Amino acid sequence: MKEKKLYITFYTSAEAMATEQVCKENNIKIKLVPVPREFSSGCGISVETDPNIKDKILKLLEDERIEFEDCKEI
Repeated sequence: MKEKKLYITFYTSAEAMATEQVCKENNIKIKLVPVPREFSSGCGISVETDPNIKDKILKLLEDERIEFEDCKEI
């Protein structure tokens, strides 16, 4: 069985890049990847990460005022 991942999509690539930067500064491991087929996204870039850190990363995005489009585990 395939391990689930958390995907966060964005309206713009600038938001995705800002997320990458703040995660790096806060030692949160993520990877920028193309948006999975299960999503539709404005910019085509998503963040892939461990679902166990969902609350932590969403709190960080809120604190940094980075908008995201969707967040799903697949």
